[in-house]
Order: sequence, then structure tokens, then C-alpha cells
Amino acid sequence: MSVHKLLVVVSVALLAVPVAGAAKSKSHVVASAKGKVSWTIPLPNAFGVEVVSDPLAFKARKYSDGTAAGHFYYRQLAGGDEFVFAGDVTCMNVYDGNRAKIGGLITESSDPTIPVGSYGWFQVFDNGHGANAPPDRSSLVGFGDEAANEAFCNSPNLPRFGPWDVQGDIKVKTSS
Repeated sequence: MSVHKLLVVVSVALLAVPVAGAAKSKSHVVASAKGKVSWTIPLPNAFGVEVVSDPLAFKARKYSDGTAAGHFYYRQLAGGDEFVFAGDVTCMNVYDGNRAKIGGLITESSDPTIPVGSYGWFQVFDNGHGANAPPDRSSLVGFGDEAANEAFCNSPNLPRFGPWDVQGDIKVKTSS
């Protein structure tokens, strides 16, 4: 590599560091949600097949500038077929203090009808902790385009299907 090319690479790398650091320092986490849960929707149900989610795992953060970050992983068994989806969180909002709506860009999909580049979303309910707390709950994962993803995250509406009691733990937090 020539000295000129090396200097260009080093200069670009050095310029990128302050920009990335500055972006993080201007925005702080205002809400977060994380969990690893599973559930079964037995027959009879509206889908006509038993639906098993094992697991829905996620970690999402919402920042003061309105952006969101994180990841989610969803494995579903339905009618004898297995589907796996993973994604990067692009939106998140907390409603009622314990309910998070999370959505993002699909980065991995084993379902040919839901390609990488589409969007997935879900909502989770943190119903407290301890022996006397009711079970946490989750909706199914919905899929569509970016506009539907953003509309989902920005709507305070409850799930159209479910939510179902889950095994596992969901934590939803907002900063004061």
C-alpha cells in the first residue's frame, strides 16, 4: 500500500471516530426493553394450526433524539414448519409504562415470503416480577414494509392478536 493511500485510510478512520462519539454523547437512553420468552397458541385458534414461539429474544433501546437501536430474534413453529427471523431495531416506544412496541429491519429470514429487507414488529408487556406478579405477555410478530413498521411503533393501539402469556421474562424500563 502506498504512503498516500495509507494516509487517506488513517485520515478517514480518525475523522469517523469523533463523529460517532459525538452522536452518542448528544443522545441518551430514555427507554429500553429486553427479554427472552416463549409461548404456545394451542388449537383451536384463529390461525388453524398450533403456533409455538421459541424463543422471541430481543434487546431494544430508545434514545432522546427519537432513534432506536437493538436486535431481535424470533423462531416460530407453525403447522410443522419452522421459521427463523432476526432483525435490527429501528423503532421503539413505551406505552402505559410497561408495554413496549418494537420494530425493525429483517436481516435474516428462513421464510421466502418474508425476505431480508422487509420489516417485523411486536409488542411485549412487562407485568412485574416476583411470585405474585401475573405472567408477562407478548403479541405475535407482524411483517410488512417500513411505513407499516413505523405506524405500528407510533400507534398506542393494543395487539390485534393476543397478547399471550409467556414463559420467560420481559423487562421494560423508562428513564425518569
